[in-house]
Amino acid sequence: MKNLSIRTKNENGIALLLVLWIIALFAVICAEFSSTMHTESVIVRNYKDGEQAYYTAEAGINRAIIELERASKTTGQNTAEDEGQEEPEVVSWEPGGGPYVFNIDDYICEVKIQDENNRLGLNAFLKKAKSNPTLLKSLLGNKVGLEGEERDIVADSLIDWWDKDNNITGINGAEDDYYESLEEPYKCRNGEIPVIEELLMIKGVNEIIYYGTEKNPGQKIMITDEELEAFLEGPIDDHEDIEAKLPYEGEDDEEINLGLCNIFSAFSQATTLNLNINTASFEELLILEGIDPDTSREIIIERNDRLYESITDRLHQFKNYEVWKSNIEVANSTSTQYYKITATGFSEDRQISRTVSCNMKLEKKEYTISNWKTIN
Repeated sequence: MKNLSIRTKNENGIALLLVLWIIALFAVICAEFSSTMHTESVIVRNYKDGEQAYYTAEAGINRAIIELERASKTTGQNTAEDEGQEEPEVVSWEPGGGPYVFNIDDYICEVKIQDENNRLGLNAFLKKAKSNPTLLKSLLGNKVGLEGEERDIVADSLIDWWDKDNNITGINGAEDDYYESLEEPYKCRNGEIPVIEELLMIKGVNEIIYYGTEKNPGQKIMITDEELEAFLEGPIDDHEDIEAKLPYEGEDDEEINLGLCNIFSAFSQATTLNLNINTASFEELLILEGIDPDTSREIIIERNDRLYESITDRLHQFKNYEVWKSNIEVANSTSTQYYKITATGFSEDRQISRTVSCNMKLEKKEYTISNWKTIN
């Protein structure tokens, strides 16, 4: 009887140990299940916010199209019916202004509009450079900061990519033989260049040459503490001071080189510069001889208060006015307008964003959209 009693006690101890192990196992399973459910819920929420941010950006593109159409049908100035009546608070969306910000429920959309007519026509300029390569080399040297062999490689290769023959320009050009020898081969365009981004495929052109000092805006992964704090503070103010949005602030001692995408447009037809002073961007103003970063900022800040009414309206106060005044106007002289629209949609917590861009051709109050792409 004594041996039986001892065996029973031992079995009770083993049973208790098994129960504890089972409880521990269930606790681990529950914890893993809870973690998995939390992860899946975050994935679903991020996917939902990403999709909503994309459609918010798409809404921004469509609103920009409507606003540009509306501006083409009006004088672009707000008027009141009665002389003493207060003017309505309506913001006219124009290239060179903004960014324009609006809300869709809890989502935020930021829209930027660029006037492509302020840039040199890529295909038209390369046609001109085919017979006179010095024009292109001079531009690359003065504005992009290229020198010597690097400049010649980019200039000759640009011409070869555009022209229809298979003859190498100069001693630094490139045709099919070069591109087909690459690790991932492709053929030389040998024709009109449809989009400006294609320049990144050309021999000698890298992201620094293409984007310039500002570098690729789509690959900015580091932000300052001040930017992070401002980003987390709350909704973006529709009337945020434009001066704070100007690039290269505080970098006057550093050399600013423009990128090919700041100078050329695949849609413009211009072979000489004739900038609309009311829509030109910071970088586009720097293309003009005699305009430095400080002057470019001052011109934009001044026009933010009131658009320039003529090429003599307040502009003579700026540095080297006599040098660049012959290359500016207050409205585009061509009846066909080309715009680049970039819209970014932000999720409610601003942790997720999607950016969409496209080109718009506006002619006789009818528009055509091309080069639609999602950046992120």
